[in-house]
Amino acid sequence: MGLSRVRADPATSRVQAVTGRQPDRRTLNFAGDIDEQGCPLPMTVEVLRARTKKWPVSPSTPGNVATQLARSRQLFVDGYYTYENFCDAVTRSLQAVEVALRVRFDAGSKVSFARLINRAKAEGLVNDNTHDFLHTGRELRNRQIHATTLPGFTPAIAARTIATSHQLIAELFSK
Repeated sequence: MGLSRVRADPATSRVQAVTGRQPDRRTLNFAGDIDEQGCPLPMTVEVLRARTKKWPVSPSTPGNVATQLARSRQLFVDGYYTYENFCDAVTRSLQAVEVALRVRFDAGSKVSFARLINRAKAEGLVNDNTHDFLHTGRELRNRQIHATTLPGFTPAIAARTIATSHQLIAELFSK
């Protein structure tokens, strides 16, 4: 989508690109990130995009996993316009973790995500906290995939989950 025009934002004296899309009003209730001193940064597409660049990506990550992670980052940024995309971004990042574990263990499609998570713990790839986090994420992902209503996540919760998925996958393929 091309930029339709550029305008100065008098409230912040910054130049904003205007694409014709409006931010989701719910998104504007949150900070986009925090700076080095712990102070909140405004909720903007640029701040969200910069936040995703902090999440590690290993150059050794297989293409199909890297594609899922890239999509989770894009959905996270697009949460600025469509609040539900924060939840969709989490789901996509957890799907990337499942694919990453399948690749790492050379496991077929018949092996459940729960078994993959348990194997990662048994082989020392994840600690107890990450193991529990992944099982919670697996349950969340399953509820999201089979949902009859759309859950909502705050940008901060989504960011933490997606960042953890990125970190785990980067560690799985760093060696």
